[in-house]
Amino acid sequence: MNDFFETLAVAFSAIRMNALRAVLTILIIGFGIMSLISMLTAVDGMQAALYKNFAQVGSNTITISPATQQAKFRRRGMRRRVAHPILYREAYNFSQRFKFPSKTSISFNATRSATAQYGNIKTSPKISVFGVDDNYLSVTGYGLELGRNFSSPEIRRGTLTALIGSKLKEDLFGPQDPLGKSILISGKSFIVIGSLKEKGSSFGGNQDNIIMIPLIAAQSSYPQAEDNYNVSVQIDKIEQMDFAINEATGLFRSIRKLDLTEENDFEIQKNDALEGMLYQNVGMIKGIAVIIGLITLLGAAVALTNIMLVSVTERTREIGVRKALGATSTKIRNQFLTEAIVICQIGGLSGIIAGIFIGNLVSSYFKGSFIFPWGWISFGVFLCVLVGVLAGLYPAAKAARLDPIESLRYE
Repeated sequence: MNDFFETLAVAFSAIRMNALRAVLTILIIGFGIMSLISMLTAVDGMQAALYKNFAQVGSNTITISPATQQAKFRRRGMRRRVAHPILYREAYNFSQRFKFPSKTSISFNATRSATAQYGNIKTSPKISVFGVDDNYLSVTGYGLELGRNFSSPEIRRGTLTALIGSKLKEDLFGPQDPLGKSILISGKSFIVIGSLKEKGSSFGGNQDNIIMIPLIAAQSSYPQAEDNYNVSVQIDKIEQMDFAINEATGLFRSIRKLDLTEENDFEIQKNDALEGMLYQNVGMIKGIAVIIGLITLLGAAVALTNIMLVSVTERTREIGVRKALGATSTKIRNQFLTEAIVICQIGGLSGIIAGIFIGNLVSSYFKGSFIFPWGWISFGVFLCVLVGVLAGLYPAAKAARLDPIESLRYE
């Protein structure tokens, strides 16, 4: 231990004696680490913001629904089971037992052919009515343009309140404020408490020509509707989507009492188009950042090797004196190797600090999140040690091989 601290002290002394050369080397190393850490920090910050934004539009949501006809075909080694609709008790049971970090919503399509009327204005029978709970908006990515969401008491009591889509609002009310107005939905009176932001069309259906009412109100207003519920689950962290799907699959198989030899009679779908695109682009950017950073560090390693070789040449007489006084070749090698590692670590720590600052500055410019990248910091420290060892190994070995007699004669 004493030898280690003595070697470390000699290394710092040598760095102070050659301050200008050491500072230039530290700057080279620091720039390499800074470029690597800043780019990766910026990418991570923007990635965190993208995950948050995508979560708000429902891209981190999975939906459990009855199996379609195509999904009912027999798979190899599995017995086919006749699929049946998802019952309310099954959906409710799942919402209570699913403990993965998430938010769960239960809904069902009460009808696709309702009429809506306000005063003398009446729509054609093409309005979709959904029975939903108070989590439905956030889980599915719908936003409110006016008004408010359903409250928990309204959901529990099944009050006759409604949220209407932007197209239906335009058709019934035009420029008027719809809040507090009473509309007839298939002949039954509901109070409008909010209107939804425009969402557009999807799979041939207009997502803005809809009405949402509390789940219990939909059950009582449309008792003839098929008992077929959908369960939507918003996962807290989009990167844990696959784990959540596996857990949800196992739980729902248990609720449906499926044997091991029976195939799933339900489907779990995820909104993974944006997610897949995000992972692909972020992975590519990170790969480019790592390549650029490593190329910079390679240049820094070459520069450090050259500087250490110059240092060995300039200190040839010093090496001879140390060997004459009893220093072994191993100690000489360790001294120069330690000096290279110390220079790399000083430069690396400076580069890490600057990289975190610059990376978060770039991230904030693109509305990204502030992060402290512990993983990349550890990676940077490891790279500094690796560069120090690789760059200092040859000069240290050359110094250790010097003949003490010839070194003492060196001018």
